[in-house]
Amino acid sequence: MEGHDPRIAMDVVDLSLKMRRLTQWLDGRCQPYRLVRRQFDGPPFGHCYVTIDPERQAPFPSANLNRVYLCGTDPAMTDDAVARFVRLFTAEGVKRFFVWLSPGADMDVMRARLEAGGLSRARRTGYPTLWRKAYSPVHFKTDLDIREVTTDEIDAARDQLGDTLWPEYARSAGRRGFVHYMAFDGNQPVAIAALCLFEDIGYLLAATTAESHRKRGAQQALIAKRVERAEQMGCRVQVSETMYMLEHSYRNLRRAGFTEAYEKEVYEWTA
Repeated sequence: MEGHDPRIAMDVVDLSLKMRRLTQWLDGRCQPYRLVRRQFDGPPFGHCYVTIDPERQAPFPSANLNRVYLCGTDPAMTDDAVARFVRLFTAEGVKRFFVWLSPGADMDVMRARLEAGGLSRARRTGYPTLWRKAYSPVHFKTDLDIREVTTDEIDAARDQLGDTLWPEYARSAGRRGFVHYMAFDGNQPVAIAALCLFEDIGYLLAATTAESHRKRGAQQALIAKRVERAEQMGCRVQVSETMYMLEHSYRNLRRAGFTEAYEKEVYEWTA
């Protein structure tokens, strides 16, 4: 973050800390109950959030639930913290985990610690966090009907949507702090998206469209609906996360006025 306005830099660090808290909050509502979730607030690990699931050891960071979430270097983190992370996961039979590093103090120190501990930067794709702070309508064109849906409507759409109905979307249905939307072609649901209201953030998540109905403007329309609702609820900023390899998703967010706040750095450890 060298060369940036210090006030802007602090805004980014503040956002990364909120996103870590949001991740922990979301996991408690959207992930399977078997997921082990641990929050550390002192030596040796410093302030960080950890999830452990030996059944989810995929080779790709986005599909692997064995994770450590850090924001820079914490004064409460000891020099042997990385080695302790390794022991924490291997004791549970985990042979691959990822560290998700977001902006914070002494980033170079944290990078050096991770690499010295045997982790390597995952560079298959980038993981940008985007935000939107402007109060202006998002324009879109679609022939689909976009509307908010209830838990009963989500349950009724399971057979029609199939794999398009993400588990995280369904698990959060009816929970406080979530608003769910679908795009319909007549009576047929063809796309989903959710909005999470957390602190002063309107977080856009769980958006996907059935392959047979793509390129009809569903995602742009679902972004617009969620931005509008977040503004109505008084959210100071709207945030979404994606991957650079998901070019359509990234492009739609940029068209809606989202800009990159930062890119999460991902580091991998394998046995």
